Amino acid sequence: MIERATTCLENGGKHLLRIPQARFRTRRNLHSAFWSHGAGDIDLPAWWHALLQVPSANPSKWLRKGDSRITRTTLHDNTGLGLLDFLYPVQTLAFIRNFINEGPTALRRYRRLQRPSPRSRTYTSSADDSVSLSAKQEETAQIIGPDALTIRNSNTAGTVPPSEDNLRARFRELLFDEEQSLDTRHIWHLYEKIQELAVPANSSDLAQLFICLRRSSSTFDIEKTRELFDSIPPSDRAVVHYGCAISAALKEHDLTRAMAIQVETFNRNQAFHGSSILKYTVLHSMWEAAVAIWQPLQDDKSMEDAAIRVWEGVKTLPLHDLFDKAIKALDYALDLDDTAAARNFAFDFAQNVLRIRRKAFKQSLQAKLMQKVQKIQHPSIVKLVTYAMIQNFSIGVESHKHNQAALDLYAAARTQPDFAPSLRLMGAALIRARLTRNSQGMYDLIDDYRRFHRVPPRPAYPPLMSQLARQGDFATVDQLFQESMARFGHGAEGDLSSLAPELLYVCYRRAEVDRAVHTIDRLREQYGYSPDMRAWNIVLATYARVGDCDGAVALWKHLARMNLRPDGSSYGILIGMFAKRSDYEAANAVYHEAVFEGVKPNVEMVSSLVLALATNDRLDEAQKVAEETTDTNFEALQSQGATPPQPHTFTPMWNILLGQYAMKGQLDKVFDVQKRMHELGVAFDGLTYAALMQSLCIKKLPAAAQKVLKSVMPKHGIRPTALHYAIVIGGFVRNKDYPVIFSLQSRMEKHGIRSTFSTQNAFLRLASQIDERDRARDGSEEETFQARRAESILSETLDSIDPSELATLGPTKFTNMNMNPPNIALQMSYFPYLIALYGRNKSFEKVTEMYDRYILTIGKPDMDLKADPPIEILSALMVSYTYAGEHDETKKCWQLALEKSKEIARGANADTSQPGWVLYKYRFILTLPLTRYMQSLQATSGVDEISGVIASLQRDGFQLSAHNWNKYVQILVQEKVPILAYEICENQLMDGWPGWDRFGSRINLKRKIKRQWVPGSWELDRPFPYYETFVFLASAYLDAQGLAYGVGREMMQEFERVAPRTVEAVQRMPRIDDTIQNQLLKKD
Repeated sequence: MIERATTCLENGGKHLLRIPQARFRTRRNLHSAFWSHGAGDIDLPAWWHALLQVPSANPSKWLRKGDSRITRTTLHDNTGLGLLDFLYPVQTLAFIRNFINEGPTALRRYRRLQRPSPRSRTYTSSADDSVSLSAKQEETAQIIGPDALTIRNSNTAGTVPPSEDNLRARFRELLFDEEQSLDTRHIWHLYEKIQELAVPANSSDLAQLFICLRRSSSTFDIEKTRELFDSIPPSDRAVVHYGCAISAALKEHDLTRAMAIQVETFNRNQAFHGSSILKYTVLHSMWEAAVAIWQPLQDDKSMEDAAIRVWEGVKTLPLHDLFDKAIKALDYALDLDDTAAARNFAFDFAQNVLRIRRKAFKQSLQAKLMQKVQKIQHPSIVKLVTYAMIQNFSIGVESHKHNQAALDLYAAARTQPDFAPSLRLMGAALIRARLTRNSQGMYDLIDDYRRFHRVPPRPAYPPLMSQLARQGDFATVDQLFQESMARFGHGAEGDLSSLAPELLYVCYRRAEVDRAVHTIDRLREQYGYSPDMRAWNIVLATYARVGDCDGAVALWKHLARMNLRPDGSSYGILIGMFAKRSDYEAANAVYHEAVFEGVKPNVEMVSSLVLALATNDRLDEAQKVAEETTDTNFEALQSQGATPPQPHTFTPMWNILLGQYAMKGQLDKVFDVQKRMHELGVAFDGLTYAALMQSLCIKKLPAAAQKVLKSVMPKHGIRPTALHYAIVIGGFVRNKDYPVIFSLQSRMEKHGIRSTFSTQNAFLRLASQIDERDRARDGSEEETFQARRAESILSETLDSIDPSELATLGPTKFTNMNMNPPNIALQMSYFPYLIALYGRNKSFEKVTEMYDRYILTIGKPDMDLKADPPIEILSALMVSYTYAGEHDETKKCWQLALEKSKEIARGANADTSQPGWVLYKYRFILTLPLTRYMQSLQATSGVDEISGVIASLQRDGFQLSAHNWNKYVQILVQEKVPILAYEICENQLMDGWPGWDRFGSRINLKRKIKRQWVPGSWELDRPFPYYETFVFLASAYLDAQGLAYGVGREMMQEFERVAPRTVEAVQRMPRIDDTIQNQLLKKD
């Protein structure tokens, strides 16, 4: 005999303690007399052996029925049975007694009730394993006694029937006990015992038994539910019986039985249990059966309540599953020919799904559902759209996707003729439109307020005006303001003080100083408005935005006379204005004044100082200030126990540094600054990546910039904007890679990115390049050049241009060579390039046409050259006048450009009588006009004047670019002034010359040289000689060699004396078979 044990000591002493891992099954030998309990073979005293010895015969032979010697007491005491009762629990002893009385019948009955404990100890022998009862049955036996488990047998003598009261009490106790886990097998056994006693169960007990069985999905409980339901006569069946029977049938996947039971209960007591059946059919996509359940409820008006409750079971499914099932139901309905009932069912299903509130869901699922619903063309579609809208609203205002989806649904619903939104619904849409800055949504809401409610409610005016002010729509904002004042009275100081700044803010967004000042005066006269510092700050910011320093300073002094004390925002605006002009001295003076007045410096003020340093080419100092500000703010706030600043707090300040390095083409510095930002915990934003892309494009790596656009930015959760596309497109335009440009344009349209004036400018240059290329292919030099593609883009842009477009530009993102304020830059961004293009191609009539069109665009038809056009326009006109031979007009344009440049480049406290007064930022402002003027002087034999013009500019502080110096050297060579040409090249250009060895082998040398010397904005601070300049100097060197021996030798010696590096570079210049060398060096 062996014993099966759960855990014990391992043989050999491998495990001497219990371990929490897997249990080991081991076997050990038992004494041979253990199973018979005879104990005869055990070495015990004789008296003990005699006491325990029992007959070994079959118990049935000595335990006769009706033997009066055997009573319940003797059985209970085990006298004469030969049992070691200390080895057995009470239940086992009761089982043995019943087995003796009834034989195998009791064993079969108890096997149905067995539930062995995982820790029960079992034994192995030749006989069947005996099974211990469950803990719950053991507890029952202890309460009502083991006799309660005996089965009544009229033929068995000596057995006493169990107590009816005990059975019923225990049955009800287990049935209604919610704290204990249900043992339905035990409860069912007690129920059978009660039935055997011919004691009818009352209705409440029977209903509770159904409910207990319904809670389980075991096969036993399902079968017993069916058995119990079938045993009840139909006349006695209650509503709860039908519901549990239907549930059991569905668990057995017997839909036919479930529906038959539903029909019976509906016919008998009008009870409806279709909710669970409909849930089953939906869960298993049994749409034909689902429609069959749903349809009768729609035909009977008395079943309206049931028609609503039928979806209760379905709504218990997870929301994402409901969306999926509703979409499948719509697909099923759309695929049928006879679609009336199915489509109505699918629509009702979708409607109930969309009415679920405050549960998170994927907006893409709802969008797909709405697309399917639109195909059904149900007459109540507007109701369903409204439900979908409210479902998005219920998610909260934090989700941008759900907010935008709700506004899209609102826009779709308002096109329906029966759409009638409530004020509450429109209020929710208004909040989302403001959060998402959806201007079109604002206009739709204004129209709907007037259409459905006559006027907007009072709380709607501030958000409407605020959003439309950001868009620069002065007319609508002013209309809303006057309407609010008329309805609620201008005496309501609260409304006036909150709405008046919005009216001023729209002037700031449009960069219209005169209108801002006029608005202040009008508010004072009409409404008695007393502007506070917030209002004056908006006017001050408007002056700063258009670059009117004199106007801003005058307003500042006016505020001082009015005894209005500037706040931190006031000082920040003034510091920022001077910083953008590169006037570090003025910006620093205002900063220290703010500190002296007790104004605590903020990040915006320090950022302006960083900008002032950066635009003065003091980038190391600027970066040091940025690092100190970032570290100091983090440490100070943490030491005070305050919440640390957000990661994006310091990002604009660091973006200034990135922008400056990017415009210089210093890619390594851009990487270093971004690495330092990461170390300091400063978050990246769209402008951070724009700076990286700009530096890559300047380095002629637009493909790498495109990779940042397509992969890096989306990976970090930053959505590309039109600015990023404009940078990449501009890089490919310079490389003339046209297919990639068109693919980027398609990508913009696909992602819904609206083209701005920066992208349109890039497309304009692309179109003009293609126009010039086509003209070169046609070979029509005499024909008037027509840039048809470029003009088409220009017309498309100008047709949609509006001053409100300025509102979408925001502040200047990078400091570049565009010196015009935004109110001028927008209108003339496209004209200079086209005017210069037509002038270069000698299409002078088109030049005049473009200039007249520019005058009409900016709204000044009486303008002439004295009316102060921007420098870019003047430079473009100079190209045209020079090619046309109208050098007097070229000179007028130069003088006008010079006067305007001096006005722009003058600092706040500059003394123009002293040398070097030009602000650092504007030192290159005259580079383009100077090149055109030098060409004009060359044509009129006025080369001697060029040196005087350059000297005057350098005295004031203006500087020449690499292009200016190279052009000047080439002109000197052409005009036979070679020694001065060599001297200028040596002193101004050779410091940036890397040497010919940089280009490596002679393979593709021509392409390498041309790629190296493509002009770009990064040349300004690092002038170097162009390849063409060396060819011109080489031609002068060859001319000197061809002169008479004495004259030529003296000239060559003079070359080596004034320009030794230049002579060496000319002597080592590789000979290349190209047009310019063949022409100037007379190479065959």
